[in-house]
Amino acid sequence: MVIVWIGIAVGILIVAILIIKATKTNPREIAGMTMVCKKCGTETGGMACPKCTKTFGV
Repeated sequence: MVIVWIGIAVGILIVAILIIKATKTNPREIAGMTMVCKKCGTETGGMACPKCTKTFGV
């Protein structure tokens, strides 16, 4: 019975931490994707930077 109470307490603690983290996270932050290139600062919208990536293809 004590293990059940400990499990409930840990579950409530984890839920509380996740709720606090969700309220403090910037709404514009999309799943950790950067919206600007780290090298040149061009806005990329989460895609690879066309200026900094060197692709040779058709």
